[in-house]
Amino acid sequence: MTRIVYDPAQLRLEMEGHAGAGVYGQDPVCAALSMLGMTLEKRVSELAESCFPTLSRAPGRFLVVCRPEAGAEAQCREIFETVAAGLALLSEEKPEHVSFRREEDEDEEECQT
Repeated sequence: MTRIVYDPAQLRLEMEGHAGAGVYGQDPVCAALSMLGMTLEKRVSELAESCFPTLSRAPGRFLVVCRPEAGAEAQCREIFETVAAGLALLSEEKPEHVSFRREEDEDEEECQT
């Protein structure tokens, strides 16, 4: 199973594990996860001078964290949200292979109490 944790407050997305939906190297769920992760990596890398990404990728592990300057935060956040929406959808469609958790924003938690 691939476990995904997205923290919108920290602009941090981490994926860990293998989906296990097919033969290693031919797993369609893993391929979808990889493409979404590489899309995030590509887009924030294109904005490296303003998003300041930290990227880490290894077999079964993927991490992207951004510390954007004020003027680029909205654009960087939109990229993360778009990819996170795709990952969340994949976890809904393939819950036996993908777990997606969105960390709660502190502001949202305060509003709910």
